[in-house]
Amino acid sequence: MIRVSIVSYRSLNMVLAVLLACVISLLPSPAMAAAAARGEEVHLVPAVYVFGDSTVDVGNNQYLPGNSALQLPYGIDFPHSRPTGRFSNGYNVADFVAKLLGFKRSPPAYLSLTPRTSGQILRGLRGANYASGGSGILDTTGNTITLTKQIEYFADTKSKMAASSGGGSQGSSPSVDELLSKSLFLISDGGNDMFAFLQQNRSASEAPSFYADLLSNYTRHLRALHGLGARRFGIVDVPPLGCVPSVRVTSPDGASRCVDGANALARGFNDALRALLANLTASGALPGARYSVGSSYNVVSHFTAHPAAAGFREVASACCGGGRLNAQTGCTPNATYCSDRNRYLFWDGVHGTQATSRKGAVAIFSAPPQMGFAAPINFKQLVSS
Repeated sequence: MIRVSIVSYRSLNMVLAVLLACVISLLPSPAMAAAAARGEEVHLVPAVYVFGDSTVDVGNNQYLPGNSALQLPYGIDFPHSRPTGRFSNGYNVADFVAKLLGFKRSPPAYLSLTPRTSGQILRGLRGANYASGGSGILDTTGNTITLTKQIEYFADTKSKMAASSGGGSQGSSPSVDELLSKSLFLISDGGNDMFAFLQQNRSASEAPSFYADLLSNYTRHLRALHGLGARRFGIVDVPPLGCVPSVRVTSPDGASRCVDGANALARGFNDALRALLANLTASGALPGARYSVGSSYNVVSHFTAHPAAAGFREVASACCGGGRLNAQTGCTPNATYCSDRNRYLFWDGVHGTQATSRKGAVAIFSAPPQMGFAAPINFKQLVSS
């Protein structure tokens, strides 16, 4: 009885510590506050380059032929209540990480760029977002912009940056490679690969070979980005998929507990990913590279286990949708949606609310590594090094 009480107390303190970090991290630093007073921005990195899936997509899919754009109530809490291509009621993880770095929001979707809006980007500033909802680590996952293609888009961006700078540094201006080495490369991917594995009803005995395929491709992607100048990698792992409403609804007791098998699949991959990154950096395979793995798995698990302490009222049902757990039909213009969206962990059957993204981003950015939300260092330490 006493031991259970102690464990619960420590877990509660962990959640409260994350919320305190939320408050502290969202306060501007003295330099940022002074710059804001002058109408300027102070950024911790020159630029942010975003790759991955719908957790960080800010609108690329809306520019794909035959791909229908998201409609309200997606974006209902975004400024001016408008859909932007984010799979959220407002901002997403990429936005909040960028905010914590001093930017207004995530850099723009790559496919939205025009010559008029690319000026800063071609100078190696601000960055671009290449993420695409539905994509995965494997090129066979989804039918949107593969991670391989996203990196090709970035290579094209770098080529234009080099051409714009005349192929090197001009006077005392930093070179393209110098700016890239100081920028953050944010990658959030893998969930769709896991969903595909689950939907194919593959057995647990196939998981090791599945992980090996994923890790081989992840290594290829990291090497490609490193070869293009990336040195600071902020990687977000796969969340506990058994806790999302669309998976919970497949279980008779999904309203009260997560689906263990789906969580085990994600957890096994995350463990293998951390080992891979440790080996790649220790072996010198990525010279000069540093990384932080932000654990969306641990963040969502803690929010699910201690909802009230984390500021949530509902952690099993989606805010927007229909049917059981609001997860049997999608979040469409005709769907019902909750009014207290800040109290919901999930916006639709898969994606977190804006509130979840904000709290999760702060946890991986600022929480001490010993809390388990980022390793071996947090994102703030990564960009400050």
